[in-house]
Amino acid sequence: MKRRLLTSTAAASLLAILAQPALAEKITLRLADSLPNGHVIHELVGKPFTELVTKMTNGDVTFQHFPAEQLGKAKDMAQLTVAGVADLAYIVPSYASDKYPLTAVSELPGLYDTECQGSLAFYKLSHNGGILETKEFAPNQLRPLVTIALPAYQIQLANSRAITSAKDLEGLKIRTAGGAMDLMMRSINGVPVRMAAPEIYESLSRGTLDGVILSYQSAVSYDLGKQLKSGTEGLNFGTALITYSIGDTKWKSLPESVRKALADAGEQITRESCKRFEDGEKAAADKIKAQGMKVINFGPADKAIFADAFAKVSDDWAKELDKRGKPGTEVFKAFTAAVAASK
Repeated sequence: MKRRLLTSTAAASLLAILAQPALAEKITLRLADSLPNGHVIHELVGKPFTELVTKMTNGDVTFQHFPAEQLGKAKDMAQLTVAGVADLAYIVPSYASDKYPLTAVSELPGLYDTECQGSLAFYKLSHNGGILETKEFAPNQLRPLVTIALPAYQIQLANSRAITSAKDLEGLKIRTAGGAMDLMMRSINGVPVRMAAPEIYESLSRGTLDGVILSYQSAVSYDLGKQLKSGTEGLNFGTALITYSIGDTKWKSLPESVRKALADAGEQITRESCKRFEDGEKAAADKIKAQGMKVINFGPADKAIFADAFAKVSDDWAKELDKRGKPGTEVFKAFTAAVAASK
């Protein structure tokens, strides 16, 4: 019944938008990202989002796409969007964790089972007066439209070290996206190396990284398969939360009908794309295994070690933010409650 109601509401919203008169002047919005052409995130999220907005506005709004860091580095994308260099952008908040520390709640390990649980819980907290909207995005003059928690990250190694226990991971230099992922890696005695995704391939090739924490779909998109020797499956070492966001100044300059189309399309694509990621992750893992990657199998004792480490990461993360005057514990409780409500 709930799904039927959401579907009918979305249909009614689309019909209402389509019935609106055409804009006096066509609008072209610049969409920037740091992704290579054909990357799974653009294909499953960015492209469907822009196409839906164009459809909802009867072609009055179109997009000019700037991929592969053409308008700026991945770590600077939030700032560039707020400044108006891009109108909308693919933004990973943990790349700017000094400005968006609370968003890392969605990246903590072991908090949810599916991408849609994490994506929709984050959407709830970052919209309509939610705590992440009021405490983090609004003060930074950024408005998220689409929010996607990527598939649970797995440890993937280009190092030839044999991994038979959790202890074998100690000392390995593993790429992270920053934020909560750094805490998680330290909790299992690995060495986190904060790095934007476009820099991974070269670092693995040179041996300056032993491996990465990444989804298998992203690993395929960055063509890492042939470099990987081993990787985990079925664990949740955290993930990255990605958004497609717009700066407040640009948002306020747009006609109400366009703002409505962007907001409605953002919610619809959040719901649809998280399911697409769930379906695509197994196929990506199978492709990389076919290229020679061996699966690391941990026993119950090692999995218990990880579970204890993950619980400590969440506790430490919340307490550290509380000490800094940020509502870490409050956000953690709100997020876990939203996850539970989405199950």
